[in-house]
Amino acid sequence: MTLPGYEQIVRGWSPDLRRRFPEERFHFVRETRSTNDDLLQRLRKGQGAHLDLIQADFQTGGRGRRGDKWEAPAGSNLLFSVALRLPDDRAIWTRLPHLTATIAGRAVESILPGEKVIEAKWPNDLMVGGKKLAGILVETVMVPEPFAVVGIGLNVNMRTADLPGELRGIATSLYDCLGCESSRSFLLGLIVQGFIREYPEGLSNFEPVRAWMEQRNFLKGKEVGVTSSSETVSGTVLGLGAGGELLLNVSGEGLKTVISAEKIVIC
Repeated sequence: MTLPGYEQIVRGWSPDLRRRFPEERFHFVRETRSTNDDLLQRLRKGQGAHLDLIQADFQTGGRGRRGDKWEAPAGSNLLFSVALRLPDDRAIWTRLPHLTATIAGRAVESILPGEKVIEAKWPNDLMVGGKKLAGILVETVMVPEPFAVVGIGLNVNMRTADLPGELRGIATSLYDCLGCESSRSFLLGLIVQGFIREYPEGLSNFEPVRAWMEQRNFLKGKEVGVTSSSETVSGTVLGLGAGGELLLNVSGEGLKTVISAEKIVIC
C-alpha cells in the first residue's frame, strides 16, 4: 500500500532518483510533537537510514534553534525532517545549514514570480520581503552512527490571518507571495532531489553554496548583535567567509569571525 504523499512526491522522477529515495524511506504522520525528535529517536535506536524522512501535517512541539516554537494550522505548511549520514570530515559539518538553505531556497525560487527574491538570514532562515518564510533546525546524533537530522518548516498555504498578531509583521507564506495554494508534496520532492544530488558533495565543494547565500545575504551591511555560547558581540555584517562563517566589523576590534550563533538581533 502506498503511504500518503509518496507517489505525489516522486511523480515525474527518474527510476534512478526513485531508487535512491525508495518508499520505505518516507514516513507520514498526521500529528506529532516534533519530526526532529521522532527521527532522532529512530536513529538512536539504530532503526534509521540515510534519507529517512518524516513528514507531519501538524506538530504540537515544533521548535527552532533556540527552542522557539514553530507551529502552523494542520495541513497548511510543509513540516518534515530528513536524516543525513554525516561525512568523515567533521570540519565541514557546520556547513549543513547553509547547504540546506540553498537547496530549499532554490526549490522555492523555482515557483516564485520573478519580482520575488529569496533572502537568506544566516545561518538558518529563509525570508521574502524581510519576513520569515522558512526555518531550518539541524541536530546531530553520534551513536550508533553519526547522523544529522535536518528539520525544515516552510510556510506554504498558511494565510496571514492564521498567524498570531505578533507574527503577522515578521512572517509570510508562499500563499501570501503567490495568491494561491501550492503543492506541499511537489515542493518536498524538489527539496529531496536537492539532497540526493548535492549531499554530501555540497559540503566540500562549498563555494557555489556560499555564493548563493552571499548573493541573498539578508544581514549584509546591517548592524547586529550576535550571541554565541561563549560571548555576545556587536558589529556590521560584512558577508560570509569561505566556510560560511559570518564576518563582522566590530568597532575597536576590526574583523570578527562567527562560526555559530544562538541569537542574532538586528540593531
